[in-house]
Amino acid sequence: MYSVSVLDMVSNLGFVFGTSSNNSKESRRIAVGEITVGEMTSLERVVKESKNNYKKVVSAQATVDGVKVDGIDTNLAVMKELLYPLDELRKSLQSLAYWDDPLKSSGFCLFFGYIIWRGWLGYAAALFLVFLSIFMILTRCFNQGRPVTEIKVVAPPPMNTMEQLLAVQNAISQAEQLIQDGNIFLLKIRGLVFSIFPQATERMAFGLLTAALVLAFLPCKYVVLLLFLGIFTMYSPPRKASTEKWERRLKEWWFSIPAAPVKLERDKEDKKRK
Repeated sequence: MYSVSVLDMVSNLGFVFGTSSNNSKESRRIAVGEITVGEMTSLERVVKESKNNYKKVVSAQATVDGVKVDGIDTNLAVMKELLYPLDELRKSLQSLAYWDDPLKSSGFCLFFGYIIWRGWLGYAAALFLVFLSIFMILTRCFNQGRPVTEIKVVAPPPMNTMEQLLAVQNAISQAEQLIQDGNIFLLKIRGLVFSIFPQATERMAFGLLTAALVLAFLPCKYVVLLLFLGIFTMYSPPRKASTEKWERRLKEWWFSIPAAPVKLERDKEDKKRK
C-alpha cells in the first residue's frame, strides 16, 4: 500500500535522468528490455486511487458522525430546519391554489396553462434542471475556499426519560392511526371493486368509464390542461361555493361505503403454544 516508484528511489539516491531542466515525462523513463523504469505501474495507480477514495470516505463519515444528535425532539428540530425551504414552497403553492391573492393566482394559472397548451412541459423541466445545475456551479465557484455555512437550529428544551417515552408512544399511536386509515381506504376500494355496495359501485364504474372515454378521444396535453385548470381553479371566487358543495357530497358518499370484511386467523403454531 505504501510502495514508491523506482523513479522516486533513484531520485532519492541522487541520480538524475535526462538533460532537460523540466524533467519531462519522456526524459524520466528508462527502458530496460520490455520494462520501463520510472513510469507508474497500473497496480500503483490503482493503489493510489484506492487510498484517495478511502480518505474521501473517511472524511465524509467524519462529517456524518459530527452532525448526529441525540433525542427525538432535537432530531425533529433539525429535520424541520432542513425542510424549511420545501415547507415555504408548499405554503406559496397553497396560497396560490386557494386564491389568497387573485392577481398572482391568475398570472400563475395563465402562465402554466399556456405552457401545457403549447406542449412545453418537457422543455420547462429541462430548463429547471439547467438553472439548478448553473446555480450549483456558480455556488461552487464563489464559495471555493470559504468555510462551509452551518445550519443554525434552535435546540428544544431538554426532555427527561419519561417525556421521551411519552413522545415515542405518541408517535407510535399516530403511526398506528395512519396504518388503520390506510387499511380502511384499501378495504373500501375492495368493497367498490367487488360491489359490496352496488349504488356506490355503479357511480364509480360510471366515473371510470367517463375518464376512459376522455383519455381515448382527447390528446394528452388537453387532458393535462383540463386537469390543471380544474384542480387549480377549484377555490377561485367563481367556483369556491360549488367546490365546497361537491366536497361535502363526496365525503358523504365515501363515508357511506362499507369496508370489506376481514377475518383474522391464528397460526397453528401459536395455537399449540397457547
